[in-house]
Amino acid sequence: MSTLRERNRIRARNDIITAALALFEQQGYDATTVEQIARAAGLSSATVFRHFPSKEDVLFGEEDDSARAMAECVAARRDPAVDVAALAEPVVKFAVELQDERTHRLTRLVMTTRSLEARSLRMRLRWEREIARTLAAEEGDAAPTLRHTLIASIAICCLSAAFRYWDRSDPSSNLTDLVESAFEQRVSSDRAR
Repeated sequence: MSTLRERNRIRARNDIITAALALFEQQGYDATTVEQIARAAGLSSATVFRHFPSKEDVLFGEEDDSARAMAECVAARRDPAVDVAALAEPVVKFAVELQDERTHRLTRLVMTTRSLEARSLRMRLRWEREIARTLAAEEGDAAPTLRHTLIASIAICCLSAAFRYWDRSDPSSNLTDLVESAFEQRVSSDRAR
């Protein structure tokens, strides 16, 4: 059971994210200031910075949790094979958790804002590293090999391609269907060779 303090912290973070996302969509990410976000959320700038160290962190504040969740999905997969096909199920499962309107809006913003590209790439690389480490640990390796890294990279490419397409599509479109399709097309292209 969460405490009142924890519920207030969660509510403040959600208020900040909601206000920031609306402002970013209205006037652009680069044109929006932390002061404007704070005002729109009914908070002080200091409170915003207490929850998010930077404006970018408002959009990527769940980076650690996201990377951990990705690794957990991979570790819990039904097919224990260490190959790309076996990663389709856990990456789709991960995408299911992201299938909501707020994530769709955030994805559209990130995919269309050049100044967010580096942080987006960092998030993608973090997912890849976590998957590669999980695969290496499963095989008893102290560190990921090139094979683990390549498998992880291809799996995240499927997720990233789905995100890019989802960004351009209707908010009601299904991210998980796009991820599944990306994995299927990757497998189909391997068979065509």
